Amino acid sequence: MLMNKKVFQGLTLGLLLAGSTMNAQITFEHGTWDEVKAKAEKENKPIFVDAYTTWCGPCKWMAKNVFSQEAVGTYMDQNFIAYKMDMEKGEGPAFAKANNVAAYPTLLYFDAKGEMIHKGIGARDADGLMELCNSALDPDKQLASFVKKYEEGARDKDFLVSYLDVLNSCGEDLEAPFNAYWEKTSDAEKQTAESLDLMAGVTRRFSDFKSPITQYLLANKEAYEKVATKEHVGGLLDNCYAYGIWGLAKVEDKKEAKALSKELLEAFPEAKKEFKKRLTYMKATMETPPDEAKVQKTYGQYLKVAKSWAELNSAAWNVYENEDDLKRLKEALGWVDRSIGMEANYFNVDTKAFLLYKMKNYKEAKVAATKAIELARAEGMDDESISTIQLLENINEKLGETKSTAKS
Repeated sequence: MLMNKKVFQGLTLGLLLAGSTMNAQITFEHGTWDEVKAKAEKENKPIFVDAYTTWCGPCKWMAKNVFSQEAVGTYMDQNFIAYKMDMEKGEGPAFAKANNVAAYPTLLYFDAKGEMIHKGIGARDADGLMELCNSALDPDKQLASFVKKYEEGARDKDFLVSYLDVLNSCGEDLEAPFNAYWEKTSDAEKQTAESLDLMAGVTRRFSDFKSPITQYLLANKEAYEKVATKEHVGGLLDNCYAYGIWGLAKVEDKKEAKALSKELLEAFPEAKKEFKKRLTYMKATMETPPDEAKVQKTYGQYLKVAKSWAELNSAAWNVYENEDDLKRLKEALGWVDRSIGMEANYFNVDTKAFLLYKMKNYKEAKVAATKAIELARAEGMDDESISTIQLLENINEKLGETKSTAKS
């Protein structure tokens, strides 16, 4: 490990670009996981694993635009045994379960003996991948090192903040270390943008309305709007409200349901007009078996009064993913246009681009995709926009095909 760390520290992406042309892309090993581990142990090199699925757009984007780069290939081949594994085939499902892989792509790192030392969630560009590799090769930054220190009793506040940040970026459970951190912090320390991110991580974006952490956010909403943004806090609260309604719909005891309804409306008074319609829809989805006609009817009634851009956007995206009927796609386009009218952001403009693409309206899809990418960059969300960049490439190909057909 030390040797590999020194090799890494002596290399930079800039030097690699001007260096060896030995490999044009990452050389991924073939064979079983046991065979890969055996090779790693023999060569005393850590293992990099691209955990992907065939339907994952960001996975395909990384394979085409990042793993294929000469600089990336040269560096990875010098420092890792690289391996790709489909999480839905062969050894994949068992591997995913053993290593807590729940999002794609997940980029995993193992030592020469096959023990996991680090991981990253989601696609990233070449610089982002290099940064992740840097952390994986640095004992001071590895997930495994933080876990070991925590298990050995490290509990000082600075350590807990760093540990939670690593856990959050790796998609790991935050609850126990977060509780230790929370007990040590003052209100001023709690009410920061950094703490808000950790709070969102431990509560799964405030999906548990009854959680003391969620209640703390609700009680101090204005303070968090000052250190983050009103839009960001609003999105988190929208998620909290949506899950609160979902939880309420499952409550069978009338007295308990009435009390929870009161709590939700006190926390979200602006939702009063849509409350009953949303609850009616949620209950319809929980009937056994659900009446699909009733579900669609109650959902349509709810969306007419929905005040959340995120909810409208989510509904439109769901249609994009599951429907091919042009009438339904046009209806979803109306929802996302309402969402954009409430607050134009990367997420809903991106949804509009994908819908228009599916409707074969490539010119308007290109405008929306370009706008979505611009918004992502302005919001510091370059990694999020990887799938949109891939979409834009697909749109340009379709427009090129259209022009060629017209000429011929």
